[in-house]
Amino acid sequence: MTTAILAQARSADRYGLADVVRSEWTKFFSLRSTRWTLAAFAVTGVALGTLISALTGHAWAHLSAQSRANWDPTNNTLAGLIPGYLLIPMLGVLMMSSEYTSNAIRSTLAAVPRRHLVLAAKVLVFAAVAFAVDEVVTLVAFFAGQAVMGSAPHATIGQPGVLRALVLSGAFLVLMGLLGIGIGTIVRRSAWAVAAYAGIVLVLPMILIALPGHAWRFGPLLILGNSEGAVKILPGILSPWAGFAVGVLYAAAALAIGATLLVRRDA
Repeated sequence: MTTAILAQARSADRYGLADVVRSEWTKFFSLRSTRWTLAAFAVTGVALGTLISALTGHAWAHLSAQSRANWDPTNNTLAGLIPGYLLIPMLGVLMMSSEYTSNAIRSTLAAVPRRHLVLAAKVLVFAAVAFAVDEVVTLVAFFAGQAVMGSAPHATIGQPGVLRALVLSGAFLVLMGLLGIGIGTIVRRSAWAVAAYAGIVLVLPMILIALPGHAWRFGPLLILGNSEGAVKILPGILSPWAGFAVGVLYAAAALAIGATLLVRRDA
């Protein structure tokens, strides 16, 4: 028996990152929650972006001179991505925490003793899928939104800053999803992990707004809405690339802590 266990461990230890990625890819798409969440994001992102564009375009004739000077049709359309700020990270949380909830994590870690490979594979699979879906939804929402904006000034991809806003908006959502994976790895229970994510990215910034100083500028939702998805950046807001760097730090910190705890804690 001992010989068989050792042989199995040695065999599992030979699994490389590519093998684990294939396994995680299969698990990721075998869950109905994955398909439903991505579909919900696609529908709400396009529908809400189109609706907001139509409404803001209709209001153009009644805007003040100052509002017209700050008019940003790209930002108006990409406001429809806000539901994805919860849906995509929730999918990231569930990608790890659901294994703990179902106790499937024991089988996963038994098959792949090098635990860091498990987390790395989940990150790669999630990032690839989320980025592809996010960018497709972003582009479809953009073109649909500009088409219904009526007589208001439209945006085109060729205009300065527009393509950057489209790409970074989708990429920033991926970073928030990776933050979700990190939180799911740290907390391990789905409901508590989702609550922790909501508290960190939604409740905490509201508290910071009420405090003196400018810490509120680092809230992820503010960065997404007024930096990554905007062509005209409001005064006092982080620049798009500075905001993206902050998002990278959020995701990297959560994943680093999660990786450390994954290796040290029992399944």
